[in-house]
Amino acid sequence: MPEQTIGFVGFGEAAQCFAAHLAGKGALAPLVFCEGKTNHPPYQEAFRNMAAAHGVELVNSLHELMTRADVVVSAVVVATAVPVGQAIAALLRPGMLVVDINASTPRAKRLVGDAVVAKGGTFVDANLMGAVSIYGAAVPLYCSGDGAARFADTFAPLGFTIELAGPDAGTAAAVKMLRSVVTKGMEALIVEALTAASLAGVRSEALRGICEPMDATRYSKFVDMCVRTDVLHAERRAVEMDGVAEGLREIGLQPIMTEATAARLRTSAKLGLRDDFVARQAYSADDVLDAYVARIADPART
Repeated sequence: MPEQTIGFVGFGEAAQCFAAHLAGKGALAPLVFCEGKTNHPPYQEAFRNMAAAHGVELVNSLHELMTRADVVVSAVVVATAVPVGQAIAALLRPGMLVVDINASTPRAKRLVGDAVVAKGGTFVDANLMGAVSIYGAAVPLYCSGDGAARFADTFAPLGFTIELAGPDAGTAAAVKMLRSVVTKGMEALIVEALTAASLAGVRSEALRGICEPMDATRYSKFVDMCVRTDVLHAERRAVEMDGVAEGLREIGLQPIMTEATAARLRTSAKLGLRDDFVARQAYSADDVLDAYVARIADPART
């Protein structure tokens, strides 16, 4: 790796993991600047000790970090990602690489990317597609933006797992956002179901009933089945989920996700596409989704 200095703005779990990995690979000591509610100059001793253990050098201002760094990684809380990104852009030198690993919306990534490019920098919309607690520094990074290829060329040889999604900032963030709808939604559904199972005294039985069918098939096949059957059975399934919600209330659990599931199913049913698809001899999940999008774009047909 060329002798480039890497600076982190924010130093949470992901930044700590990446910085320690870089230090272990013999890169120049990463720089770190924090200005959050908990960690900010003058840094407390405990934070200074933690930073030293990760092989980084703390700096006292964003200006100092931007003066010394060649690559800047924005790793702050989502609420401050845009203003911090714009502050980074205001101080960057032409040719600097800015990597935004925040879980921001596509629009937020584009705002920061536009500000960086306007000042002569290159931008990477980088998204963690997993947990660093599981994957460590090898966590898959799904990246887009005009600097994505440069980022991959520089950091992939250091053990980072980088997949490119194109030159436009926001593309990778959109995929991450929609993936989160499923992964975090599944978490919430699973927790609701297993909490209810525990209240009902059937935790192990419910866990087996949930997992065994999923273990027996590929997830891609399950997704395909969900979409293709939604257009046919959403209304009936919504009624069934009303009954499930009542059952959860009876055992003392508020059915938050179950009620949301019923609402989602009713929304599909209200599109009024069931009869059309019943009459088809064959159709794909793409056919269903295309029909949903067309109907949503023309609400007068609903």
